[in-house]
Amino acid sequence: MSSDRRVRRVLVTGAGGVGGVNFVRALRASPEKFFVVGTDYNEYYLLFPEVDVRVKSPRHDDPKFITLIKSLVSEYCIEFIHPQPEVEVEVLSQYVHELGARTLIPPSDTVKVCRDKYLTYLKLKKCGIPVPETYLVTNLDEVDRVVKDLGGRVWVRARKGAGGRLSLPCTSSTEVKLWIELWSRRGIPIEDFIVQEYLPGRDLAWDSLWYNGELIMSFVRERIHYIFPHISPSRVTGTPTVSKIVRYDKVNEICVRAVKALCDKPQGFFCIDLKEDSEGNPRITEVNIKAHTTVGLWSFVASRVLKLPPYYNMVYTYVKLGLGDEVPLSEIPKFDIYPEITLLRHIDCGVWIIKNGEKIRVL
Repeated sequence: MSSDRRVRRVLVTGAGGVGGVNFVRALRASPEKFFVVGTDYNEYYLLFPEVDVRVKSPRHDDPKFITLIKSLVSEYCIEFIHPQPEVEVEVLSQYVHELGARTLIPPSDTVKVCRDKYLTYLKLKKCGIPVPETYLVTNLDEVDRVVKDLGGRVWVRARKGAGGRLSLPCTSSTEVKLWIELWSRRGIPIEDFIVQEYLPGRDLAWDSLWYNGELIMSFVRERIHYIFPHISPSRVTGTPTVSKIVRYDKVNEICVRAVKALCDKPQGFFCIDLKEDSEGNPRITEVNIKAHTTVGLWSFVASRVLKLPPYYNMVYTYVKLGLGDEVPLSEIPKFDIYPEITLLRHIDCGVWIIKNGEKIRVL
């Protein structure tokens, strides 16, 4: 336990995953020192993050998980908790007032809707926000009609989960039925699947930070290549190896509307996935109530490579707001906080950016 009580004390759950490692690294790149306790279910991955204390945790669905979090808050005088995995955001959202430390977790009813892609679709469609047409599958007899209604080419996916979980582009009802039946035989209920209109355009992300119902900062990026796409039949594997910052006012506009439709007083991270339709119009495919995997990496780049002002480090600003510290919000642009650069990353290959045609090593 650190002897310096002036250092702010933060707990990061899921710290050993790529998103958690990036989050901690970004915090270490800020102008302040932090005492960081990291937990993770995987004892090997827990060795990756630059934390002061490492604690192997139970799975999020184990009742002992919450017990451990509470005990760590007490033992290490934790002031702020950041859950990185969305499943852990969901669990902690139900115990916010019992944890003994601050969080910026959205309300549990918002978390429940955002964790379910079908409920998200229903809410956004009702509010007139552009989304792909989506059907919930309750039995395979409905599939022929659904595929016909959606024009013959569809996207099948699980209602919950990250990394393109159980997703597959299909061009016939036969393919849809075979895919869902395969997984139902392996224990996944049929009603866990949705069938969506296929969107052929660009793959986009809008990463944003909110506080007390107000947008603090955001940026738009385009995913160009995913990591190891050949191992997934959908070629979507959750996190990109190549992505670039883009300017896209329409995305900014519809994503702000979406967050406000989903939460009366948003706080914390709202990271939204979008695809363009055949006419180039962006539509929201899901809303994540956690930091996207690379939010921490972009924040690290902002601090260490681009040398932007400290509060352009989204992770640092998030933690400072979560701690209740003063932040010069008027000095932070709400949109397009990063310049138009390209980020390159891959396993064992390091991290690079391309800025004005120049390749610069980050890690």
